[in-house]
Amino acid sequence: MQCHEKTEKRRRLVLLALLALLLLFIFGNSLLPPSLSWQLTDAVQSAAEDLLPLEQADAALARRSGYSLRKLTHFSEYALLALVLGTLLAADRHKQRLPTALLLGILTALLDETVQRFTGRTSSVLDVWLDTAGFAAGLALLCLLHRLRKRRQQTNDQS
Repeated sequence: MQCHEKTEKRRRLVLLALLALLLLFIFGNSLLPPSLSWQLTDAVQSAAEDLLPLEQADAALARRSGYSLRKLTHFSEYALLALVLGTLLAADRHKQRLPTALLLGILTALLDETVQRFTGRTSSVLDVWLDTAGFAAGLALLCLLHRLRKRRQQTNDQS
């Protein structure tokens, strides 16, 4: 096996491991009972308050402390999911990678919110939209990075 093939195989395995860990994180959090989920949010909120004005945002929205953090987490975890899944599909040279990735992202968001119904938590259409928006933002970032890398390669090839 050539060095390049070994590197690509290793890269694919790392991406698959990242994808599995991220899905475990997403669905693991969805399976938490409401009280434990909010305790975890409160702990993270306390640590994050020095960095982000989340408490003021929650007060402005007249929501329970941690609400903004939870919504920011929905967006962020799905943006990261899009980066990992999109990179994995690109590495496999999947022809319909963007539509396939977007469909998988939306299905994951729907399943994520459905799972919460079985833990005593509520599912939210807003969360599905936030997840989808985060996923779309992650895909857009991935496309932008791909175009920038292509442009840099073309510039280097012309030099």
